[in-house]
Amino acid sequence: MTIAQRIHALPIEWMFIGGFLIHFGIMYPGFMCYDAVNQILEAREGRFSDWHPPLMAIIWRFTDSLVPGPAGMLFLQLGLVWTGAYLTFQAFFKPYGAKIAAPLLCVILFLPPLFGISGAILKDVLMWGALFTAFGIAGHIKIQKEQTPRLALLLFTLTVLVSWLAILMRHNALFATIPILSFAIFRLFPKYSVFGLVRSAVPGAVLALVLFVVTGAINNRLADRHTYPWVANASFDMAGVIKRLDDKGRQQAIFDQLAGTLNSSGSVEPLLKAYTPMYWREIFRTKPPTLELPKNSMESQIHGFASLSDQQRQTLHKLWIHTILAEPILWARHRLAVSKYVLGLVPDNSWSPVMMAKDFPSDLEPVYGSHPQATRLQEQLEAGMTKYVEYWFFQPWPYFVLTICLFFAAVFRQETANIEVICLTSSAILHELGLMLAAPSPDFRYSHYMVFCSLLSFLLLARPWMAKPA
Repeated sequence: MTIAQRIHALPIEWMFIGGFLIHFGIMYPGFMCYDAVNQILEAREGRFSDWHPPLMAIIWRFTDSLVPGPAGMLFLQLGLVWTGAYLTFQAFFKPYGAKIAAPLLCVILFLPPLFGISGAILKDVLMWGALFTAFGIAGHIKIQKEQTPRLALLLFTLTVLVSWLAILMRHNALFATIPILSFAIFRLFPKYSVFGLVRSAVPGAVLALVLFVVTGAINNRLADRHTYPWVANASFDMAGVIKRLDDKGRQQAIFDQLAGTLNSSGSVEPLLKAYTPMYWREIFRTKPPTLELPKNSMESQIHGFASLSDQQRQTLHKLWIHTILAEPILWARHRLAVSKYVLGLVPDNSWSPVMMAKDFPSDLEPVYGSHPQATRLQEQLEAGMTKYVEYWFFQPWPYFVLTICLFFAAVFRQETANIEVICLTSSAILHELGLMLAAPSPDFRYSHYMVFCSLLSFLLLARPWMAKPA
C-alpha cells in the first residue's frame, strides 16, 4: 500500500485532529493585542472590569496558571473551532460524501480572511468557536424515533450552554444565537418545513434574551471595576446626530447637555470637526478639548467612565434615548455611515484583518512581560496576507451580500436539508445587523463570524454535488 493509499485509509477524524494541530502549531503561542494584554493583566491581578467579558479573564487566570501567557487560551479557542468543524461535518456533510466534504471544510478554516486573526487571543474568536460548536451540537439532535428523548434533551442542553458561552464572551452574540437556539428547538420538535423553523424562532428568541439578561447580571456581579462602556456608544450616537443637525443652536444645546454629563464644556465646533463615523474615540480627541476621557483613564490601560457619578450616568442615558427618539432619521443616518465602515464600503481598510506577532504592544511589556518573537513562518504568513488586505476578499461586504443571497436561495428551494443553511445565514445576518446598531469602529474581527458563516453556508448548499453517483 502506498503512502497516499494509507493516508486515504485513515479515519476521517484524523483529518480534523491534524488540522487542529497544524493550526495550533502555526499560531503558537498566540498573538496579543492591547485588549488581550489588558485582559491577561486583569486575570493575573484577580480583579475584573466590565469593559471586557469577566468570564474570559477568569478562564485565562486558570490557563495562565498552567501555561503562562496566551497558549492556553489559544488552545481553547482553536479547540472550539475545530470541535465545531468536526461536529458540523458529522451532522451535515458526512451523508453527502465524506472524502470530499471533510477536506473542503478543513480548507475553509485556513483561508486568509478567516485564518488571519484566528491566532489572536480575542473574545471575538472565542465567540466564533462557541457558536460554531453550538451549531454542530444542534445538528446532532434528531427526531425521537432515531434518538432517545434523554439524549436529545442532553444535546439540546449542551447547545444552550455553549451558545450561552458565546454571549458571555460578547454581548452582541445575542443576535447570532437566536437562529441557532431556534434550530435546536426545531430539531427537538421537528415540523419538516421552513415554517416549522419560523415557529421555533419565538421560543428561540425568548431563550436567547433570557441568557442575555442572566449574562448581564453575572457580569455585573463578577466585575470588580465598572467602566460603563455604554457611555462610549451613547456619546458616539449623540455626536452623530449633532453633526447632522442643520440648526446650529440645537447643535450647541444638545452638545452642552452631553458635555455637562461628561464634566466638559465649550463650543460644539471642535466636536463637529473631530467627528467621524469610523471611530467613537475621535470625539474625545478634539483640539481644543471639549469632550474628554476621564482623568483617571489611560490609552494603554483599561479605559472607562467610572469617574462619572450615578446621577451623571442616569442623565446621560436619558439624554441618549431622548436624542434618538427626537431625531430617529439622523441617528439612522449616523449608524448607516458607521455600517459602511464596518462592511468595508469606504476606501479606508477594515482594521486588523491580519493580527499576528508584529502587532504586540511593546509599551506594555514592563507590566505583561516579554512576548516571544514571531517565527520565520509566522512572519512570512503575515507578510503574505498583509499584501492583500486592500482586496475585496478581505472586506466584509462581499460576504454579507453572499450571505443574503444564500439565505434567499435556501428559503426559496424549501428543502428540509436547507434548514441548516437558513439557520446559519440568519445567524450571520442578525449578527451583522447587530453590529450596525452598536459597532464603535471598523474592526475586521467584528465581521469575522459573518465571513465564516457565508463560506460554510456556501459549502452546505453545495452538498448535493459532493454526493457520489449511484
